[in-house]
Amino acid sequence: MSTAAEHVKKLVTESKLVVCVGSGGVGKTTTAAALAIAAARSGRKAAVLTIDPAKRLAQALGVEAMGNIPRTLTPELTAPGSVDAMMLEASAALDDFVQRLVPDADRRERLFQNRLYQVIARHLGGTHEYMAVERLHALVEESGYDVVILDTPPTVNALDFLDAPNRLAGFFSEKITRFFVKQGEDKKKGFIDKLRDRAGDLAMGVLGKALGEGFVEELADFSTAFQGLFVAIHDRAVAADKILRAPTTSFLIVSAADPVRTAEAEAFLQTLDRLGIHPRAIIANRVHIDRGDIDVDIASVMEALVPVGLGAEAADAFEAISTGQRQLKAVRQRDRRGLAHLERLVGKQRVMVVGELDQEVQDRAAVEHFLAVLGLARA
Repeated sequence: MSTAAEHVKKLVTESKLVVCVGSGGVGKTTTAAALAIAAARSGRKAAVLTIDPAKRLAQALGVEAMGNIPRTLTPELTAPGSVDAMMLEASAALDDFVQRLVPDADRRERLFQNRLYQVIARHLGGTHEYMAVERLHALVEESGYDVVILDTPPTVNALDFLDAPNRLAGFFSEKITRFFVKQGEDKKKGFIDKLRDRAGDLAMGVLGKALGEGFVEELADFSTAFQGLFVAIHDRAVAADKILRAPTTSFLIVSAADPVRTAEAEAFLQTLDRLGIHPRAIIANRVHIDRGDIDVDIASVMEALVPVGLGAEAADAFEAISTGQRQLKAVRQRDRRGLAHLERLVGKQRVMVVGELDQEVQDRAAVEHFLAVLGLARA
């Protein structure tokens, strides 16, 4: 077994959390699912949380529909362990988060019906990433899994995901929302408090003229209903940040070997390095490997076919074959350069090469083949 394969195997047998990062279209979701299956086959209870799942892969793994509710993969695929597969639905996850942290039913309902809450749940930048980390926190700390595999959003900037807890907690800062929180009358307020109230009234008046009194009223109602969650969001953000940087957490970069993907992998490495995070390995996926194909000698073939009267009819076909071969050679040369680039970044022993498969990973046989290529086939 290669050193790179040993690194990958340790991901599923020793880590409590494996974070798969990389750009879109490199097989990141497939890799995450394969790692979860391999972990289960080693006897572990695994969960895989994916942000952008391949639906055909979900079907191949025996899951008809994926959502926030865990779906257990078939024992035939995972025994002796188990795998629960989930797809993040941010708005539903935020509703569940509020459901758990707000005990008062009336207050919860006010939040759910508030238009500002609905906008935040569905459209606020960072909410999706934050809820991924919140869901991650619950899975790692509260659900009893031995290992959680996280398939992150397909973005070049890893900070979009890793810094999401702090960014969203900052949005819900007491300093930002204090002017909008409704307070009861208190005649014993001091001079400074009254000045703050006066500033709050002024801010509300300006916003009312600019945005409409109805919107400002909803903003104030939202802030009042959400007030008790500020500390909870902050605390969960801090806890999630610790999980992402824990010694039992392993990062894996999934890439391809073309210049665009290798540049994105390098950007990931640089970002993670600034955060003090060092990926365990890089999987170079869908690489066009030289298999020693025999070139078609067009001239020789034509010379043999002309005497039997087939030269003119076969010329176009063989020319197309020749063109395809030249293109394939160019792609293989490009991928060799890309692999050399990745190896310079982290060392050859940490780059695992997965060749381009003849078919997409969309059925059981293809999943088993992918596991075998990763060195994670069932013993």
